[in-house]
Amino acid sequence: MTSTLPPTRDLPPGRHARIRSEVERGIGSRRRLLVPVLAGAAVVAAVVASVVVFQPSAPPSPAVHITTAPATTVTSVPPEEVKAIESGCSRSAGRTGARLHQYLGEETRWALLYTGDAALTCTLGEDGMAYNAAFVQVAVGWLPGHFSVDGIGTSAGGDVAGRQETAGRPGYRTAVGRIDAKVARVTVTADGRTVDARIADGTYAARLHYPPSWGIPHDDQGMLVQAYDADGRSLGSSTGTWGECYYEPGTSTVLYGDDRIPADRCQPATPWR
Repeated sequence: MTSTLPPTRDLPPGRHARIRSEVERGIGSRRRLLVPVLAGAAVVAAVVASVVVFQPSAPPSPAVHITTAPATTVTSVPPEEVKAIESGCSRSAGRTGARLHQYLGEETRWALLYTGDAALTCTLGEDGMAYNAAFVQVAVGWLPGHFSVDGIGTSAGGDVAGRQETAGRPGYRTAVGRIDAKVARVTVTADGRTVDARIADGTYAARLHYPPSWGIPHDDQGMLVQAYDADGRSLGSSTGTWGECYYEPGTSTVLYGDDRIPADRCQPATPWR
């Protein structure tokens, strides 16, 4: 676990002060859970459609604004801000002990946190809420191979909801997970575009932004996550792991995949960190 975040120079002038102000205002407030827990060892990803009420009558704009930063080493930020994000996002998700692994502050501000048994994606200062966290229960101490897909979410643009507090907010797709030491690059593909996820502290995180008028397609094809080593060799993809199962060595408990399958028909999970 690290309490480090992207360098302040990545933020526009004045953004750091606004972030601090919003975080301080949010301390002590309880936020509503964005999605219910997806329990069970078979769950490795969540689909979140947090603000969809209806699709726009006009065809959505095809423009996609790619703002996800490349892999980077994060630097420290005031400890009180880290604690505020951890506390606020934990309360929003109804979890305890969440620890911040990544903070991303591009077109939308959000954070990736983990507890001992869950992954949290937490929006910061969006739609009138200081913290709004969705979470997925996962076997955090173990990986299904070289990487996991712990959360896949999609949110329509703010104009689609037709509410004053969401107006002008971009739509977005989000993908997060954990990696082992062999993973040097993670890409996320959606809507004909491929972006590099940000890699930090044993995790990856990516968000693709869309115009505020963008609605989730009725025939949504979702996202493809792929991992590579330092030489560019593939270490697997999200589509290649859906039908596989992994068990915890020593207990033979199936952690990923269909837990009705006997462990001797699955692969051993590998420790994370």
